[in-house]
Amino acid sequence: MICGRVDTIEMRQGNPFSSEVTLEDISVDPAVAIDLTDKTVFISVKKLNDYRLDDDEALITSEITVHDDAENGITTWTLTAAETLIPLGRYKADARIYTDLTDYDNSVTFYVEVVPVVTRRLT
Repeated sequence: MICGRVDTIEMRQGNPFSSEVTLEDISVDPAVAIDLTDKTVFISVKKLNDYRLDDDEALITSEITVHDDAENGITTWTLTAAETLIPLGRYKADARIYTDLTDYDNSVTFYVEVVPVVTRRLT
């Protein structure tokens, strides 16, 4: 089982977003980092009541192929302002690690809270 180190990630609606993510195998004790060398991390964000078996209605889909510290399971999830321009609310998400040879289980579900921008003035 794959686990990140957070339960809820908060992002501002319509703003660029970036968050470092560490992926670990929690099926062993102690948990160990998953080596991301030559692997792709897919992340999908869906409505809480979306139980489809595909990502066709996901609000956000990401594909990460370049990692900050691949051997230690550290990567950065980056989104543009346009990608975070989704309705305010709480969503579910998970990550999947993939290579041509290995398709890991999905991560533990985490949540994404899309919140409004507070300060809006320009001067």
